[in-house]
Amino acid sequence: MKTLINNLFNKITNEKNKKYIIYLYCLINAIIFLSICSKCSWFYKFNNWDDANSFFTMGKGMANGLVIYKDLFEQKGPLLYLIHAIAYMISNNTFIGVFIFEVISFSIFLYFIGKIVSLYCRKIHILWVAPFISFITLSGYVFIAGDSAEEFCFPLLAITMYQMLNYFKNIYPNKLETKQVIITGITAGCVLCIKYNLLGFWFGFMAFLCIGLLINKKIKEAFLTGIYFFAGVLIVVIPWIIYFAINGALYDMFNTYFIVNISAYSTKLSMIDRVVRAFKDASMYAKNLWLCTNVTIIGYIYIMLSKNIIPKVFGKIALTFAIMVSILGVYYGANHIYYFLILMPFAVLGLIFFARLIEKCIKGKYINYMKFVTPIFLAIFIIATCRQSSNFDFHKVSKDDLVQYQFAKEINKKDDATILNYGFLDGGFYTVANVVPNIKYFHKPNISYEDYPIIMDEQNRYIREKVIDFVIIKVEKEENSRDIPNLYENYENIKSVYVPDVNSYYMLFKTK
Repeated sequence: MKTLINNLFNKITNEKNKKYIIYLYCLINAIIFLSICSKCSWFYKFNNWDDANSFFTMGKGMANGLVIYKDLFEQKGPLLYLIHAIAYMISNNTFIGVFIFEVISFSIFLYFIGKIVSLYCRKIHILWVAPFISFITLSGYVFIAGDSAEEFCFPLLAITMYQMLNYFKNIYPNKLETKQVIITGITAGCVLCIKYNLLGFWFGFMAFLCIGLLINKKIKEAFLTGIYFFAGVLIVVIPWIIYFAINGALYDMFNTYFIVNISAYSTKLSMIDRVVRAFKDASMYAKNLWLCTNVTIIGYIYIMLSKNIIPKVFGKIALTFAIMVSILGVYYGANHIYYFLILMPFAVLGLIFFARLIEKCIKGKYINYMKFVTPIFLAIFIIATCRQSSNFDFHKVSKDDLVQYQFAKEINKKDDATILNYGFLDGGFYTVANVVPNIKYFHKPNISYEDYPIIMDEQNRYIREKVIDFVIIKVEKEENSRDIPNLYENYENIKSVYVPDVNSYYMLFKTK
């Protein structure tokens, strides 16, 4: 065993093979920790989170020729749905395809977290950094179930954090290389097409990048930096504009992804009140996630006080501003548990501190002995993840226990069956039954009737006109189903299941 580990380390220290071996290690960590924490993995029978299922339904529609936003209504970005369209083609009624994308995404994230730490310390620290940051980001309750938009932005944020820290450590006050600016624009474009309110860090970085050049009287360089950045954004955005234009859906895209999100999800508060509430909401989750928060704060304070992490005060202000804008962008409009997830990668600041502390305590070649305790690092964090992950016990649930599979048996008795997920978020019935929606408003997002009445007006019309074969409702009491207009006139209840976890009955109705 000792010889095997020693040979592996010798390969790592070989410059030619180093990055490939490091990425392989990151890939292994991603597979292990996501298998434990994500309900998309092989370890779980199904991901029953409504957000994940709504993304999958949109991707399914896209893969089957429907035009997102125009033919199906949901409010995340088109790139997220494209990921799920490809995942659907890998496995059309499970989340295994999504899990593959999760693993690729998270392994890239871990690789660039390692590169960030390696800006200031030896590369060998990746051996404990990868499992530690995996534990922090994936085992917290804000991870929910796997397959969130925030999760797919992890590698994009890590790449940009690396660019920013490297710039203010090694390049400032000179301009950033054109190629790197374009890459930053591309990562920003990807985030824009996944969930645009997560762009705060990019805004902070690029603002101070250009301001710094202007302060140093490099006006041309500042102007070109802005141009190259937007060129990178357009590389991602233009294909989507063409896609929607060809399909006559530009208005649908703009209205759904931007207008509805801004108007329906934003609280009716003044700007000052929104800012105060945003930081108050973030601090609430920060208090509950004490390990991530303390590691981040320790690292942030260390960086602010250190003279060689970010040498110039301007760079420290830039990092602070970028983090603050990130928080504000996330919580400015609304507040959901999983929103905090995109802020957790900032814990890398604390990992820099701990890595440098280790190098001060362990001198010279002795630090290389860290390779011999790698299995211990992994074992400790794997056990801790199993104990802390709120999803871990869900692996005991069988398919027969899940209402989605119980209803799918009834739905699939009819050829080419159609479904309406009435009055609540996508419950996964389209996924398990492998049904492509034939209606635009296939579920009800978290939007009030007053803000966007067309959703429920259309769903009620579908029932009134018997547009679909099966209607699935979710009610606290079965008698509440009587309140739904025309339901019992046109449909009969064929199955009801009480689900204790949500304290509700799911009822399946079939057309008469």
